[in-house]
Amino acid sequence: MGIDDTSIYHGGYAGLMKFLEKRQRPFQNAANLVPPADTDLKALWDTKVPATTLEFSDTPRHDVRRKYLELQMEFEGAPQILHLHALLIAMSRRDSPPADAMPLFFRMWREEGQALAMALNVRWLISTATTFADCGETGDQRALGMGLSTLFDLVKLHDSERRSTGKPGHEKAKFVRYKRRPPLGLGMPPYSIENGDVDRVLLARLWQLSERDTTIRPLAVRMLRLIMEDEATIFARMQAYKAKE
Repeated sequence: MGIDDTSIYHGGYAGLMKFLEKRQRPFQNAANLVPPADTDLKALWDTKVPATTLEFSDTPRHDVRRKYLELQMEFEGAPQILHLHALLIAMSRRDSPPADAMPLFFRMWREEGQALAMALNVRWLISTATTFADCGETGDQRALGMGLSTLFDLVKLHDSERRSTGKPGHEKAKFVRYKRRPPLGLGMPPYSIENGDVDRVLLARLWQLSERDTTIRPLAVRMLRLIMEDEATIFARMQAYKAKE
């Protein structure tokens, strides 16, 4: 019996690594679309992304211009800095990104971090956190980026499964008696929904880490405040279960 014969993902981790390698194939001609390091970032806020006149068939499959076109369609009418920011993130996901791409990404967050954090939607906040996790300039940036991206990815996984039951996110589930509650996977001891503090410790540790790096802090503050304020996630339900009725 092979080591991966019982894996819930076909091929086990070897298969997952092959999947990841395909996604990391470098863009062709990527350096051609990275502007100079001293680009006027303020001006990019005032310039809007124009409508495209191209079709996907006009660009080679692995050429960076296809990703540029895809993002241009997504950010049409938005400030140019958001389009460029997304393009730099896309480059960071691939092997051998252009040498100037990540320095420009970090400059954006040092100089325009607060504005970027407020302008990005949740999808791009998560993608930004993942970029800090993969490419951060400091250990704190990489640790916090990984923590934030994992936090939001797991909320998405958990709450997407719950959504399939038809229950809205803000609605508490009906409890069953302790003796009828099935065990957790991995042999883990269950979290005490009524009295546990794992969720509070998790969020507090991420907030504490955000205070140690000014570059990633605007991103972390925006993401953690979203978790704190949204009443339709697992975190809000955990607090609702603990509330006195």
